[in-house]
Amino acid sequence: MGDYEPADGDDEDGRLLVIAARDPEAFGALYDRNYTRVLAYFYRRTYCPHAAADLTAETFAQAWQQRCRYDSERGTGRAWIFGIAGNLFKQWLRQGVVRTKARRDLSIATPPITDDDLARIDDLVDSFELRTALQSALHTLSAPARDAVLLRVGLDLPYEQVAALCGCSVGTARVRVSRAMHTLTEALEVNL
Repeated sequence: MGDYEPADGDDEDGRLLVIAARDPEAFGALYDRNYTRVLAYFYRRTYCPHAAADLTAETFAQAWQQRCRYDSERGTGRAWIFGIAGNLFKQWLRQGVVRTKARRDLSIATPPITDDDLARIDDLVDSFELRTALQSALHTLSAPARDAVLLRVGLDLPYEQVAALCGCSVGTARVRVSRAMHTLTEALEVNL
């Protein structure tokens, strides 16, 4: 991290964001400090390493693009980053896909996930506890909602295929998945 060692009691992430407006290396230090936290945040909510990696990459791409808009009077740097992450997660819940605009604008590709990466991601969270909570939360959904979310999120099927398998319109499939994901997220928040 070089010149970007944390000062005790400071909002180090906020300081790095301010410096990053003129020095890209500071953003690298910010990324190193927060990457694992952001990845764990998404993994705990999606339980999908690929979605978590894509959402994490998009979070930092957007943070890079918006770094000059950070205002320390409105909160800490880490809270600002997690604000971006939270917005991306909500969009993912509604749309069922990870936004890629910031990564495309910056020509950033999300690196493929290796077996070592999967093991590292799995170590970030207590998988057994999360799996148990997810199983319980899934049982609270209606059968049509549970089927739709398992097909779309669990099997990564396109909405057209989810609709065909569920015997409903594409719009109805989208609504079922969105509502189910919202319900699941609320149920799991207690365990996250």
